[in-house]
Parts: sequence; structure tokens; C-alpha cells
Amino acid sequence: MEHTKSPQWLLAATGFAYLLITIEIIIMISPFALYFYGVYGPILSFLASFELTRWTTEFFLPHMVFLDDPFILFLSYLQVFLIIGLVLFLSAAIPLYWGRFTKKGVVQSSFYAKIRHPQYLFLAISGFGLMLYWPRFIIVFMYITMLFVYYLLARNEEWRMQNEQPAVYELYKAQTPMFIPGEPGGKIYNLLFGWISPKWLGLLTVYLLSLCGAMLLAMGIRMYTIKQIPPVYQEGLAIISVFTRPAAELRKIYHQAQTSPEVENLLATTASGANLVYVMPGDFFLNALVTDEDRRFSDDMIERFPEILEWHQHKFKGGLGKFFRIFFNFVSTLGSVPTNYDVERLVFVRVTDAHHQMVPPQQIFAMGLQRVPVLLVDLDASTHEVIAATRTSEQHKWGKMPMPTF
Repeated sequence: MEHTKSPQWLLAATGFAYLLITIEIIIMISPFALYFYGVYGPILSFLASFELTRWTTEFFLPHMVFLDDPFILFLSYLQVFLIIGLVLFLSAAIPLYWGRFTKKGVVQSSFYAKIRHPQYLFLAISGFGLMLYWPRFIIVFMYITMLFVYYLLARNEEWRMQNEQPAVYELYKAQTPMFIPGEPGGKIYNLLFGWISPKWLGLLTVYLLSLCGAMLLAMGIRMYTIKQIPPVYQEGLAIISVFTRPAAELRKIYHQAQTSPEVENLLATTASGANLVYVMPGDFFLNALVTDEDRRFSDDMIERFPEILEWHQHKFKGGLGKFFRIFFNFVSTLGSVPTNYDVERLVFVRVTDAHHQMVPPQQIFAMGLQRVPVLLVDLDASTHEVIAATRTSEQHKWGKMPMPTF
């Protein structure tokens, strides 16, 4: 068997980077979010600081805006593979470590009776779900890279097993496919790239082609997504609702806010103005992706979750116990009480290019732009009267770190 080695530092560095990205979606909602972003944030900020790499921090699927498009909904359902893959991975770990603990040699039970490396297959399935859940282009890059790292790790393990138990493992290897029954990946590789020698060059070629193909596909999905989010253009601004709403309704809400003397004065005195407006409920759970201002919880929400005010007023302090208590209370009341909100929230945003020039509202979805919230306006959801108008800190909850546009 040909042994493919990979520098240990490369495996460690790639694995660590993917680990950071993998736990981003989990830890960003916990009390440890600020500490986590102290490590991961500089990576995103570094990429976003250069025009050449800024696009890698962008999203190719909607993460903040909710669409009714069948294709987008289908992709969102596939996010469940994140959990399915992790459950299967843990299930595959039981016979593996039991076999090592009992020193029974080559594990050939459970999933290992069908494929030689179920743990890597299940991690790949989970990673696919993650890529759709937190869909940055940088995660596409890391996902494709990790698939090839898994292959190298699997080859390394097989080399070790053949040295330890050559006869048993040779027979097991001959009877059991590596990742997928029928080994379609190996057959395709031999058909298209088997002529390339040495093999590491063939693998490198496949990796680069896979990476380019995945990026082009992600770009195409982003373009499709943008077409499903038609902004409402009004007086030099693009108005985007996080939930699908009629254009006439959005214009009415914006008109009520814009004609308020207080808002008109703040807009007139806001440096450089704004060219984008997000419309969302005052208690929208992804408010922190847009602005650092606190959410406005309805009386119904406060009655159901009285601890939520303390949680948010103290910047997510209170420990994991309180966080999971809120989550449990929320899940336990799903379907029993309708979700209502009392406040319409408008977040005015200044979108600029690499030269800090404000872009036309028709170009707000272009790659590599900088977005800064400048004004927040809350209106009564029933009367559309202005409740409050506030200049923002010009940051969202995570500082100036790149966050999704849609």
C-alpha cells in the first residue's frame, strides 16, 4: 500500500482552524461568545481588512433574512446534517474505542462492518450541515480542505494498522470499502486522474479543482439568493425586511419614520448618511448581527421569559445554566403562545466600498463592502408612531467583525 504522509504541522493547523469555525455557531450564543471572538474575531477581521480576501468573510446563503423560496428552504433543511453527522460520529466512536479498550484488534463491527472509516464520513456529513448553517465562503474553503485532510488521516491510520496487523487488516481492507460502498470516489479518480504521477500531484489537482468548483457553486447560490431578496428602493435607500412583506407596507413604515421631525433631524446630521434600511421586529433574535443596541421585548415575551431582560441587560452574563433555562422555557412554550411583537425596528446602515465611498443602493449586495449601522428607529407596530430614534455606536454586538448582509 502506498503511504501518503502529510506534515504534522499542516494537519494540526488546518484542524485547529476548522475547529474554530465549527464551534462558532455554537459558542456565539453562549456567555463565552466574547472570549471566543477574541480569538476567532481577529482572523475574520484580518481577512476583511484586505480587498483581495474580504470576499471570503461574506455569506453565500441567507442567514439573517428569511425567504419562502423552495430552493433556499430545501438547503436550509439540509442543515440538519450538522446534528445527524455528529450523532452518527459519536455512535461510531463507541465500537471503535471499545475495541481498543478490550484490545480486540481490527474493529469490524457496527459501522466498521460496512466501511473502514465511518468516523471521517460522519464528520464530513456534519461539516456539510455546518457549511449550510453558517455559510461563509471561508467555511467552504475549510470544508473542502478538511475532506482531503480526512483522507490523508485515514491513509495514515491504514498504514499504521497494516504495520501492526498486516494479515488481518489486508483481508479487512480487501473486503470493506474506505468511505462509501462501491467506492465511487476512487473509481472517478482512477478514470479521470489515475494517469497523473506521482499520486500526491493527482490529489493536489483534484483538491484544487474541487475547491474551485465549490467556490463557483457557492457564488452561484449567492447570486440566486440575492435575486430572491428584491429590496424596495426609496429616496436613495434600499429597504430590506428580514421577513417577507409587501413593498407597499415597507414604504409606509419607512415613510412614517422618515417624516418624523426627530428622525429627519438625525438623518440630516448623521455623517455621510445611509443607503440601506433593515426592517425587523423590535425583539428580532438576530438583532445583534446589525446593531449593538438592545432589543425591545414585547410584554408577551417578558411575561413568558422574565429572565431574558436581565440576561440581555448584563451582556449575556449569568452562566450557561441561565442560558439553557431560557432555551428550555422557549422550546417548552412553542406552539402554545403566538409570537407577537409590539415594535417595528428600522436600522439605517451606511454601506461603503474599499475607498469609504457610499455605494448606490442597487449595489448593496456587492462583495467586499463595509456596513456600518448609523441610526436606529423604533415605531409602534400598530400606529407606526416613532417611539425612539437613536444614533448607534456604529457597531454590531461583535464590534466591527464582518457579519451577514442578508
